[in-house]
Amino acid sequence: MTRTHRFRTFAPLLLSTMVFAAPVAAQDPKPPRDVRSELKETMKARYPLLEKLRDNGKVGETGNGEVKLVKDAYGTEKADPADKKSSTIAEVVEAENRDRQALYELLAKELKLTAKEVSLQNGARNLDKAKPDQMVEVKGEWVQRKAVTPQKQEGK
Repeated sequence: MTRTHRFRTFAPLLLSTMVFAAPVAAQDPKPPRDVRSELKETMKARYPLLEKLRDNGKVGETGNGEVKLVKDAYGTEKADPADKKSSTIAEVVEAENRDRQALYELLAKELKLTAKEVSLQNGARNLDKAKPDQMVEVKGEWVQRKAVTPQKQEGK
């Protein structure tokens, strides 16, 4: 097969590949998904409802960085009683903890820590930031934040 003959044989194939591939190559690739920002936005949207549930004593913060039901019976209640289609309190808690765990894992990779270490740090911060009348879990018991004596950190 001569060089000219090979070119005539493959030229239509090459030309069709270029014609069909060009529109695909010209399309803008989707930007990489920013999971961290998505999680933060979802959690930010949920925050007012979660804060209302904390203020009403339905949920509280734990030392391991999770939010929990103060009483199991609260789980079946609607998170927003005025909206019959709203999620239950248990569903809100589950969604928040799922997002927190995913965020802890992302942060752990960035900080070169374990997700457990990040969750414990976040848990301590959340306990410190809780309002005086909000519930926090201490040694497996629910108490109002104002009843908890702040722990002194070593080195301070």
